This record gives sequence, C-alpha cells and structure tokens, in this order.
Amino acid sequence: MASLSQDRLVRKEVALGMIREFEPPQDHIGTRLFAPFQSVESDDVIFQYSQGLTAGLAPARAEDAESELARKDFTLGEGRASILDWALKDHYSASDVTRYREAVYLAGQVPESLPLTVRSMTEDFQAKLARDTRIRRRKLDNRIEWLIMSALSAGSVTYDDGTIKFTVDYGRPNAQNTGNLLGGASATPWSSTSSDPIGDILAVKEYMYDTYNVTVDRALVSQKIVNNMLKSDKFTNSLIGSNPLYTVTGWGVDAARQIIRQATDMDFIVYDSVYRTKPWGSNTITNNRFFPQDKMLFLPSAASVNNVDDAIGFGKTLTSPHPEGNWQSGFYAWEQDTKDPWGYDVGNGIKAFPVLPHLDMTYLLKVI
Repeated sequence: MASLSQDRLVRKEVALGMIREFEPPQDHIGTRLFAPFQSVESDDVIFQYSQGLTAGLAPARAEDAESELARKDFTLGEGRASILDWALKDHYSASDVTRYREAVYLAGQVPESLPLTVRSMTEDFQAKLARDTRIRRRKLDNRIEWLIMSALSAGSVTYDDGTIKFTVDYGRPNAQNTGNLLGGASATPWSSTSSDPIGDILAVKEYMYDTYNVTVDRALVSQKIVNNMLKSDKFTNSLIGSNPLYTVTGWGVDAARQIIRQATDMDFIVYDSVYRTKPWGSNTITNNRFFPQDKMLFLPSAASVNNVDDAIGFGKTLTSPHPEGNWQSGFYAWEQDTKDPWGYDVGNGIKAFPVLPHLDMTYLLKVI
C-alpha cells in the first residue's frame, strides 16, 4: 500500500456542506405543557378517571335524632388507550457502505500524504449518519406534537396513511368544539371594528365556570390573533383612552397583551410552530401549522386541573416499552447490516399516544 501512486486512487468529489434557508419556529410545547410523557407497561391501557365529587347540602335533624350518613357519589369515567408504534429508518446502499469502509481502510494504511479527500469521506459519512438521526428524531417529535395539538384543536385525531386508518374522539362537547360563541352564534372577527374581544373572552370564562366550576385562565393563540386585537375600535377606544400610560408611551402588541391580561385575568400562550412537508420529487415546501391560526383555545387553570383527582390529570402521552429500547419506555433506536442485499439500516421510533380525558374543561373559539 505504501507504493500505491496517488493517481490510481478513485477520485472523489468533496461536498463542503449544505446551505440552509431560514426555517419557521419548530418549538414543541405539547409534552411540556399539556400531555407530558407517562410510562406504562402495556400497549393496551385501561384507565379510570374521576370527574369530581358532588358537594351538596347538609340536611337538618331533629334535636334527638341521629344525623344522616354522608354519601360520597363519585362520578367515574373509564377509558382505553391503544399505544401505537411510530418509527422510520434510513437505508444506506451497499455502495455507500463499501466506499465508506474502503476509505476507512485506506486512511489507516497509506502514508500521511494521502489526499485529504479520503479522510474527509470517513468524516462526512459519520456526519451524515448523525444528521439523518437528528432528522428522524425531529419527525418523531413532530408526530407526537401533531397528535397532541390535533386533539386540542379539533377534539379528535384522524389518521390515514393508506395503510393504517383510525379516528379517536376525545369527547369535547360539540357546543365547545365548533368555534362559535355561546348559543351557537358565529364569532365576530376580532379584526372588525365592531368586535368585542374582552366581552367574548369574559363570556366564555363565565360559561365554563357556571357549567363546570372550571376557571379558565390560559389561552393558546397565534400571533395573528394577538395582532388583530389592535384593530377593534371597541377594544382600543375603551382601554387606551382611559389609560394615560399607554396614551403616552404608544400602542403596540405588548401593550395590548398586558391590558387584556389585566381586564380578563388571562395569560396567552402564543404558538405559531410549524412542520414542513413537500411532495416526493417536488421543490415546493408547505408550512403546516400544528395549531390553527384562526382559533383560540381556552384552557383550565392549574387549580381546576388539580381538582381532578386521578393519575392522568389534564393529559398524558402514554409510552410503552419496546425490545429495541431494552424494554424501556420512550424513544428507541436500532441498526441492521446483516441482511441480503448487503446494506445498512438505521432507525428510530417510539411507542406513544396522548390521552386527554378532560377536554370538556376546554373551549374552542374562532376569532378570525
């Protein structure tokens, strides 16, 4: 090998890297805020959840009579979850693997005068494996985020890839799921000068408290909804005009958010993350939102969720063990390089599905 002339080596092209375009935000909040991971031992899970104790009135008794026995009437719900396996892999052809291993051999046998191209080949392949692993993991994260946000925004998850097809209805009452105002009336777009954002928000808060004894103090919204609050004359005139601070310092999105928080006791979770898709062989990229841009989801307060006395709380993403993960729950990985035709497969997956038994504590409102 030491006497091998350099011009007999197969010449290789060197890729310096990849130029990436600016990508929209892809921060995931589903498992962080709404349905954190919870490990279970089986793919089929049966669970019970409490819908709260009734607190009635104590009866009177005669002076010499014994008191009545208190009755504890639990209202229980029962659910069943089937955890699905989400996975994908990359296949590297025999020529990819062969050239890489030849380059590794050459880099270890020939003198240091060997062209840099061979050494960079060994490094490039390892970088490609790492990059592909990050992409697969991102797609798995996107799928879990899609499951959670689909349940929150639509009250159901519908999946159809041509092979597997299912629909899961999480049971949010239709009156709270259509996006309309109370009584079935369509919401006035908040970009209209005749709209009343604060009045709409307070009406939903009152309805949820009167119906379920639930205090809603958070809302999942897009930046566009927050921006549209500025366009309502009823909102701006009634609030800015009566507040000298904002008259002096000017009006903007941050000021609008602070004022509406004070007026409604609501915090806004501004969420505009997307995942990107394109048809196979096409150069057209589509940004797909995890949560609709035109809808506002009212969420129960932490105190209201704590009143739900069960192991699930507002929601959990159940995840079960997999043999490739050493029978541990969560993400797993595998490698395979022994089958014919000789190639190399690397994959990642997770067995998971969100459970959200208390979507009756949420309200969806269409405001654009």
